[in-house]
Amino acid sequence: MYNGLFINSNQSAVIAETNLQNTNNQLGQSLNELSSGLKITGAWVNPAGYEIAQGLNATGLGISQATANANNGNSLINIASGALSTIQGMLGTMQTLATNAANGTNSTQNLQALESEFSQLASEITQIASSTSFNGLNLLTGGSGSTIGVSDFTFQIGTNSDTATSQISVSIQGVAAGLLGLASSGGTIINSSLNNVTLVGSTTDNTSALVALSAVQAAINQVSGISGQLGSYQNRVTQIMANLQTEGTNTSAAYDNIMDVNFAKQTSQYTLLSTLAQSGEAMLSQASTVNQGLLNLVRAI
Repeated sequence: MYNGLFINSNQSAVIAETNLQNTNNQLGQSLNELSSGLKITGAWVNPAGYEIAQGLNATGLGISQATANANNGNSLINIASGALSTIQGMLGTMQTLATNAANGTNSTQNLQALESEFSQLASEITQIASSTSFNGLNLLTGGSGSTIGVSDFTFQIGTNSDTATSQISVSIQGVAAGLLGLASSGGTIINSSLNNVTLVGSTTDNTSALVALSAVQAAINQVSGISGQLGSYQNRVTQIMANLQTEGTNTSAAYDNIMDVNFAKQTSQYTLLSTLAQSGEAMLSQASTVNQGLLNLVRAI
């Protein structure tokens, strides 16, 4: 609709300038998104989306650390399990020595040789228990737990402070020679640890060797039970790690879906806005010449 010509205003130029400014604003935002790779470059763009994304990001960081914690816990258990396997093999050798010593065909020299090896193995078991550690923490000495002879460890495997859902506790019984062989598998107290049994006693019979054999068998059962318990802990930690990895992947995907720009879509939008900006500049230039018709009328007077 024709609105006439006015000296003090150029409505067409004002409209063209407004449209051009809006297009330039959108073009600037499009450039910002394409150059940063982010759909939400600040809270002002999408306050609700930004808040959700930051919450997801914090959760993702917590999951990453919880996964690292679970990995460390798994490593701790692996180290303890490896040492127990070594000790189990040594106990097997000690059982062989005790069985040999209980036989009545050995000479005094034979028994002394068996006794020396048996004693050295018992000492080495204590040495392994004392030196097995993770990050400076002794694992098999049984010195840090609430129960005597048991070491307690807590793994933070969740992102919140609820100990029931975000922590697991692992207890490892000590396996120094003085802590092994105290009870048989049936719970009967033997009162003879590997620290205080010998293959050769003061008598000429095989009583000492039989006591030592009983203590070694109890120690084998004890170490087997500890190894089995660690295996169950390891299975649990492995399942937790798998769940954390899945949760972390999904959380990261949700964050990316909110924050990351769709390059294909935004590139198409940028092309459109660039065309509109060029068109707007051309139309603003045309609108600025509208008042030229009024000048021509004035000259004709």
